[in-house]
Amino acid sequence: MTSRTDNRAEDPAKKAYIEGLKRYRDGELKEACGFFTTAITGGITDFDILYYRGMCHLDAGRYSEALTDFEVLIRQHPDNTEYIFRRGFIRYKTGDVTGAISDLILIPPDHPDFSIRWHYLSVLYYKAGDYNAALEAIEKALSLFPTMPKIWFNAGIIMQAGGLSDRAGLAFTTAARLEPKLASVRHEILE
Repeated sequence: MTSRTDNRAEDPAKKAYIEGLKRYRDGELKEACGFFTTAITGGITDFDILYYRGMCHLDAGRYSEALTDFEVLIRQHPDNTEYIFRRGFIRYKTGDVTGAISDLILIPPDHPDFSIRWHYLSVLYYKAGDYNAALEAIEKALSLFPTMPKIWFNAGIIMQAGGLSDRAGLAFTTAARLEPKLASVRHEILE
């Protein structure tokens, strides 16, 4: 006689979920995504499965699918900072400037995780033409990531747009010192 647990172990959806988790933990996100989708369509409703699948879609650059999963997660858990950050990042990557800003500013300023949001916000505010907000955000990003060449380079762009040419020159020099190939890159925002 088989127990109820044994029957669940034989369930194809459960097997797909288990295999998806294994692949996810092994860093094989592309492969994991298919297993998670099979598990979801097979009736697995575990709360974390949408997060895992959303992260797999995100890693694969399938932003619309990732956005769908994170939208569902946010409807279920509207105060979850990570889900809001992920949706903001997806919107950032897809060029939804207004949506990305509205998500990323929901993260409390003193929240220790997702500090890279300050860099994203600086780029987004720059694109929106709000150079004062872009300067404020890039200053926070520089204080948190003083050795990231891309942030220094973007600081140069933003400072130049904000009328701070001297500081912009210093930012470009610092970026080039940290990453020499940036010395010859066109002065356009890097994403």
